[in-house]
Amino acid sequence: MVKLVCYNIEYCEGMVGKWYQYLYFWKIFFPPRNLDQRIIDALKRLNPDILALLEVDTGSFRAKKDEVKFFKRKLGMRSFADKVKYPFQGLLWPLRYVPILNKQANALLSKYKFMDVKYHLLHEGMKRLVIEATVNCPKRVTLLLAHLSVGDKTRKKQIEELTGLVNSINNPVILMGDFNTFRGKEEIKKLLKETHLREEIKMHEQSIGSTFPTWHPMRRLDHVLVSPRIKVKRYDVLKYDFSDHLPLFVEFSVKYNRE
Repeated sequence: MVKLVCYNIEYCEGMVGKWYQYLYFWKIFFPPRNLDQRIIDALKRLNPDILALLEVDTGSFRAKKDEVKFFKRKLGMRSFADKVKYPFQGLLWPLRYVPILNKQANALLSKYKFMDVKYHLLHEGMKRLVIEATVNCPKRVTLLLAHLSVGDKTRKKQIEELTGLVNSINNPVILMGDFNTFRGKEEIKKLLKETHLREEIKMHEQSIGSTFPTWHPMRRLDHVLVSPRIKVKRYDVLKYDFSDHLPLFVEFSVKYNRE
């Protein structure tokens, strides 16, 4: 079985989603000490084979180190693929020189060797990065990590574009990330229908279904969607209090064609 965790770690700022916490602007510059190590200690107990991180700092003065490489080393990962999540194109190009903003990234890490790593930029929104990487675990699977817009209209266009991207891939697919689906699962209903992806949260109804905010989960913003050949054994929302999002834990295997 392959163990996968998808987690928006909120740049290790340590807020659990209470509205007034976002007024503590100094946490953007001075996050709690050693929170990254506390997250790693919790993840070690799960021993994930694949880790998808959203909102991770790749080396600004806030983090004082590249958090992706730190997680990779501490968790014994073999491969990683990361990229700043903002496009910095056209009129936005000066933003690449803004401290902290130019180090805010998303990342995939894995104990399996990555193949065919690609970085897609969706056509709409500031949050538009999709990271693609293929692994053999032991059968070939393509991972897609997305962080979608908070704007309803933009997010709808992004989901339509994601549908086309998924359908262009021949391998079994795992599409995951922070989809910001504030209007509920109805937002991805068309994507599920047109790609044949599915979400196996229903397999473990004792698990809380919402992922945001951590202190009182009310919304399902984070998802892990899988192709029919991905056989999910376990799918849980983990009760971690390190971020304003709760992480997803999925244990799966890949079916052979003849099965």
